[in-house]
Amino acid sequence: MVRTGRFAILLTAAALALIGCGGGASENASTNTSAGNASATSAAGASETTSGTAATAGGHQKEQAGAADEGDGLAGSAGGYSLVKVSKPPKAGAQGTMTFVINGPSGKPQTDFVLSESKLLHMYVVRADLTEFQHLHPTLNKTTGQWSVAVKFSKPGPYHAVFDFTALKPDGNTDDRLLGGDFKVGGLYKPVKLALRLGTGLVDGYTVTLDKSATVKAGSLHLTITKNGAAVTDLQPYDEAFAHITGFRQKDLKPVHVHPEQEPKGNQKPPATLTLNQPFTEPGKYRLFIEFQTNGQVHLVPLDVDVT
Repeated sequence: MVRTGRFAILLTAAALALIGCGGGASENASTNTSAGNASATSAAGASETTSGTAATAGGHQKEQAGAADEGDGLAGSAGGYSLVKVSKPPKAGAQGTMTFVINGPSGKPQTDFVLSESKLLHMYVVRADLTEFQHLHPTLNKTTGQWSVAVKFSKPGPYHAVFDFTALKPDGNTDDRLLGGDFKVGGLYKPVKLALRLGTGLVDGYTVTLDKSATVKAGSLHLTITKNGAAVTDLQPYDEAFAHITGFRQKDLKPVHVHPEQEPKGNQKPPATLTLNQPFTEPGKYRLFIEFQTNGQVHLVPLDVDVT
C-alpha cells in the first residue's frame, strides 16, 4: 500500500482554516505525540470491526508513487470517497472527541473497511508550524458510518489531518485512499519558529539517527536507534512495523509515510540499521516524525530531511 497526501476537507465553516507557517517564539523542546493516545478511545456505542480479511496489498511502503492508492492527503475527496460531517475540535488543552464520516462511491457513508497495519484507519494530525504531531486510530460505528477519536491539542491554531484507509467494495476488491483536511483549534495562534533537527534526535534516553538529506526517487534512507551507545535490538512491532515515519513538507504540509524494509517476523530482532525505501516524490524540506516502540511504550522524535 502506498500513499501521500494533500488536504482540503469539507469542514464546517466554523472549523475551516487555511494552513500557514510563520515566525514566532523558539520551538518547544518536545513535540507532542499521541503515544498514549495511539489507540484512541471510542465514543459510546462505537465499535471497530472489519469486513473481510486484513489487507496488505502493494507492499509495506506508503506514499503515492503510481500504485493503486488515490488521494494526496491534502484534498478531502479522492476516487469516489469524500470526508464529510467533520466535527469541531475541542479547545486547546481540553480532552474531547472528534467525529467524521467517509462517504463512498454511492454517496452514502462507507461502512466496510479492511485492516491495514492492524487498524481500520490511521489519522495523522500535525500543527501548521510542525511542532505538534499525533498518530491516532479512530473507531468506526458500522451502523452509522461515523468515526470517532479521543483528542487533546496542547496549543491553539490551524492543524492538518491525514486519513489513511482501505475500503472494501461490494465485489470484494479494495480501494486504498488518502484523504486530508484542515481545521482550527480555537484560541490565539502563535506559530513557533521551526528549529531544524538534522541527523540526530534524543528521546527517552534513546538516540535516533537518520540521513540528513535525500534525493527524489533515488536511494534509501538509513535509520539507527541506540541507547547508551549500543544498538537497540528490543524494538517491538508497532502497527506491524519496527518504526513508522510520517513526514510533512514545510511549505504546504504535503505528507509522506514510510516503514523500514525489515519487517517484524516471529521473534526476529531488527538489524542495527533500518533501511527505508525512498518515500519522496517531490523536493523540499520535510519534517519527519519517527515512532518506535519498546517495553510497550511508543516513543516519538522529530527529525528534518532536505530533499533535492
